[in-house]
Amino acid sequence: MLVNGHLIATEHKAAVTIIKQLETNEVEEKNTELQLILHPPPASDVTLDQIAVSDVAEQMTLIDHKLFCALYSEELILQGWMKPGRDDLAPNVAGISRRFNEMCRLVITEILSQTTINGRVQCIEKWGTIADICRYLRNFNGVLQIMAAFVNSSVYRLKQTWDRISKQNKQVINKLQSLVHSDGKFKNLRDTLTKVDPPCVPYLGLYLSDLTFIEESSQDVSETDLINFSKMRMKTHIISEVRRFQSATFKIKHNPRICAYLLNTSRLLSEDQCYVLSLKLEPRATRAGVTNPSV
Repeated sequence: MLVNGHLIATEHKAAVTIIKQLETNEVEEKNTELQLILHPPPASDVTLDQIAVSDVAEQMTLIDHKLFCALYSEELILQGWMKPGRDDLAPNVAGISRRFNEMCRLVITEILSQTTINGRVQCIEKWGTIADICRYLRNFNGVLQIMAAFVNSSVYRLKQTWDRISKQNKQVINKLQSLVHSDGKFKNLRDTLTKVDPPCVPYLGLYLSDLTFIEESSQDVSETDLINFSKMRMKTHIISEVRRFQSATFKIKHNPRICAYLLNTSRLLSEDQCYVLSLKLEPRATRAGVTNPSV
């Protein structure tokens, strides 16, 4: 808000126009930067084995945070993501949700693409390390993306593989699972978010579920035609929390090559393909308890 009692009317009008233009330019610059990150030049030759775990975690964090910062308050307040045509009403919410699912599928695809147990063990342990670095970077959305992949039925059922994960890596994974577990409406994650400073990438689903609960549990206007200011305050608090985490940026240099790997959806397996491949890799035990492990 522009407040200056020393400006005459014409000066005030001109100042408001300039500020609006600057704000518009800033939004356009952010959108342009986001599109450059989301559409890197193709790099089909890049594989996970060729990328350091820290570089994967950093570029995941850069992508997630740029998407999170693109969110408009109006998208959250109007709850367009719950209505038909959500891609138009809440495009950034839809984009974050789509990216979350694609990242989960990438992790699942990478694990199931390993034809040997040892290969799958190494892949799971590598993604576990990436998730832990995401935690260190305060990219809790990234942690949840990877942990969600680990508990996907196609990966979770790979008992022979999980039995060979080292004790140290199991402890790290269990700690991360506990951090982002949905128990108590993500109590552990909520507690953590109250203690961290921006930059940070929270899990957007926390705020969407809170806003949905507030909307469905109370009316905008009471039966006596009084405005429900309590409801407005609760919504404002959530929007303020989102904006707080949008207020600072990560000092991470964009790496188009790694982003191309992370954003390439052409090789991702579908849910059905994942489960079929999972059964092929570690078939269900027969009545005699015989399996067909691939070592």
